Amino acid sequence: MPGKAATCGRIVAIGGAEIRSGDLDVLGHFVACCGGHGARVVVLTAASREPAERNRDYAAAFRALGVEEVAFFHQEHREEASDAALLAAVDAADGVFFTGGSQLKLVSTIAGTPLEARLRARYFAGMTLGGTSAGASALSTVMIARGEGRVAARLAAVRMSPGLGFVPQAIIDQHFRERDRLGRLIAAVLCNPGMLGLGLDEGAAFVLDPVGCLSVVGRGTLTVVDGSALEATNVAAVPDQAPAAYAGVRLHALCAGWSYDLATREGCELAMAEFEREIGFDRLAAVHANDSKIPLGGMRDRHENIGEGHIGYAGFREIMRHPAFRDVPFLLEVPGIEGGGPDEENVNRLKAIREELGIPAPGPAAATPA
Repeated sequence: MPGKAATCGRIVAIGGAEIRSGDLDVLGHFVACCGGHGARVVVLTAASREPAERNRDYAAAFRALGVEEVAFFHQEHREEASDAALLAAVDAADGVFFTGGSQLKLVSTIAGTPLEARLRARYFAGMTLGGTSAGASALSTVMIARGEGRVAARLAAVRMSPGLGFVPQAIIDQHFRERDRLGRLIAAVLCNPGMLGLGLDEGAAFVLDPVGCLSVVGRGTLTVVDGSALEATNVAAVPDQAPAAYAGVRLHALCAGWSYDLATREGCELAMAEFEREIGFDRLAAVHANDSKIPLGGMRDRHENIGEGHIGYAGFREIMRHPAFRDVPFLLEVPGIEGGGPDEENVNRLKAIREELGIPAPGPAAATPA
């Protein structure tokens, strides 16, 4: 399994019910981002009122996914977020996972503690963070602390507070379709139009890469509520119980295989659509493959080894996952592990991603245009 990019880690946010449904696909994406079967995972149950039950459930789930090194820690009180054994486990972990429960309980217990500081440092050093249900909501910048479903967009439907802020400029909601939470997410965005609302159905998840592009995985839908083009709203003038009026809110519904760029607020699929329109996938003969030393928009071409730059393994996974790229060869132009140009290690990294996705290598004829 390939290693991590030399940049901040990945975020895997899950809409909930992955244990109850018995569908571990989305949890498997978290494991893959952590490095696969040999990963060291820490599970934090601070959100839960039933930590022993969560420990049992996730021990079995991670064992079924081939992960043997899993440590569980519960934080009922803030002083427990300073525990030396907990901090040492986070230091050694490839990934940390927040279970469901109450996002307000989770954030009020660990925000501002040595645990939060250590999580932040490890995340920006490349560690993966994941969360399900309340654990997903807590990852956002502005958090829905409590709220109502099955109602129109109104202030009374939502109570907000700061989240942990690992997903920038976002408000994450979960159990979205199952509990009919569109109204409350729109209300949250109307109050914070600079934030992006992200509503995850049960069994759906997104993987956020270091470049700021999120990819949808699992079953179900990610609903995106974008208030950046909001033209007008009366949310500040109407009574809390009254429905709010608004114009200019954009909605997107994304399912597995679709991506979305948080920086530009455009789907990564738009680039694929433009390529198909202007050139055509039938004319795609090969991919010039390298990672990038320069972030998106840096306006310089500086190559990096596969997985060590700002595209990262998650970016290459999404490229290789797209049907247009499945049967074409990738031609490497990278510095090389010892600075000697394309080498076997970089080739093996791309092969490992193909194997992870279950995609056979293209045959010799694949480089010939149709």
